[in-house]
Amino acid sequence: DLNTEEIVQKVKEILSENCISQRQFGEQVLGLSQGSVSDLLARPKPWLMLTQKGREPFVRMKCFLDDSTSLDSL
Repeated sequence: DLNTEEIVQKVKEILSENCISQRQFGEQVLGLSQGSVSDLLARPKPWLMLTQKGREPFVRMKCFLDDSTSLDSL
């Protein structure tokens, strides 16, 4: 199980520190619109309450956080 709140907090920090917009992150990393990304980052649901499809963006965020070269692609 992933800690969605912890993942979101770390993603927000990285986006802020590197001046990356939610739109850019959503399009290039998550394949989602800025509005969807904003909603995910503002109100992450607990992992156990998410469907398989709902878990996908958090898995992608976790992969982004774990990949030291991920910022190079943005």
